[in-house]
Amino acid sequence: MYESAGDPNRAAVDALIRAIAERTAARDAAGAARLRLEVALRLRDDGRRGDAIESAEQARRDLTRAGLTGDAMIARHLLTELYAHVAGHLPETRDLLDELLAAPSLPPVLPSRAALLERAAGINDQQRAVTMLLEAAGLHRDAGDTGAEARVLLDALSRGLPTGSWVLISRLDELMDEPIAAGLLPERSLPSVQAELCRLEAEGGRPRAALDRARRHPGDHAVLRLREAWALLMLGGNAEAEDLARPWAADADGLYFWEACLIVVRSLQARDRQADAEAFLAGYDLELHDMDDVYFD
Repeated sequence: MYESAGDPNRAAVDALIRAIAERTAARDAAGAARLRLEVALRLRDDGRRGDAIESAEQARRDLTRAGLTGDAMIARHLLTELYAHVAGHLPETRDLLDELLAAPSLPPVLPSRAALLERAAGINDQQRAVTMLLEAAGLHRDAGDTGAEARVLLDALSRGLPTGSWVLISRLDELMDEPIAAGLLPERSLPSVQAELCRLEAEGGRPRAALDRARRHPGDHAVLRLREAWALLMLGGNAEAEDLARPWAADADGLYFWEACLIVVRSLQARDRQADAEAFLAGYDLELHDMDDVYFD
């Protein structure tokens, strides 16, 4: 299992392996299991990940059988660290983190529940990841760490918060100045964050709130201005929506061309100007059916 030649921890690891054999012979399963975990930790520290994984996997099984719940959780967490450096262990890592998160409490030597939730969010599907991040944000808030709370909420926002997240929107508004001051959110990123909050409010049936938010942050940030235009469409401000979208609909190679075109077309159609909508699209060799697969969420 372990080749010790040249290793600075050789003597210590060799002694532990002999002690494991002695404890096993004495039928001290709990003692042997604890020592096997110590071997895994030393091998990890020595950079011998393959040997450490083998030892940690055995330690987890032995500790679980011995009823040493806390030590078994330490072995599980050690495995999540080791698997992160080896390809093909994502499902096992996800399962191990789920087991840790299902525990009623964690050993003090392990990271906090909030930290484990953040890590697990990185390897789960979007819906579950957002749920985990929101729980982590709540734990950070309870602990009085508003910087961490803001960071996690912004991470959740980037993954797509569920429509109707009014409390979260309000909380992000409260925190918005703090992450900027702490360097967590560069001021240049603020329009993108506000644009996403506009999306949540518009999709949640609050277009007026979305419009007011967008207008609190003027400037030529494309997504924010197009969110403003979309909110105007929802509120019947069709001509103003068209005016806002036109600059981005003028560049056929632009990143926001299609979304802007959709807004222009919808605004013209809402005013019974079908012919103008068709003529506008014809200028780009497009037809109305080309808008069928364009959406602005």
